[in-house]
Amino acid sequence: EFRLWAEGRTGYPLVDACMRELKATGWISNRGRQNVASFLVLDLDVDWRRGADWFESHLLDYDVASNWCNWVAAAGLTGGRINRFNMIRQSRLYDPSGEYLRHWLHELRSVPGDRAHEPWQLSEEERTRYGSADYPPPCID
Repeated sequence: EFRLWAEGRTGYPLVDACMRELKATGWISNRGRQNVASFLVLDLDVDWRRGADWFESHLLDYDVASNWCNWVAAAGLTGGRINRFNMIRQSRLYDPSGEYLRHWLHELRSVPGDRAHEPWQLSEEERTRYGSADYPPPCID
């Protein structure tokens, strides 16, 4: 599952768009970093250190203290509140029209409006019509 996350092939558009942006540019927003960290650690149940190491290797603005401390927090190891983000809610909240998703996910470029947030809801006919048949299904339920 780590590989799917790192390659932006989880089937969760917000996670995939953020990870593809990171791979292409060496940067993602703070909110994107929080979302993908939450997803890796709390949804995929992958050791947080793998994510921290990945960010260390790929972020252009990498800072050792910020990176590792933020990953410790994402893993819920600080004793404070655990931020388990709902990826669909986050996607709709921060990218209501789906423009960011369509920019980074070529498979979803033709999916109209906010339907890009949950491409698994598309019928087979719609997936064919919009050219999104190659976008992966969600890697978890």
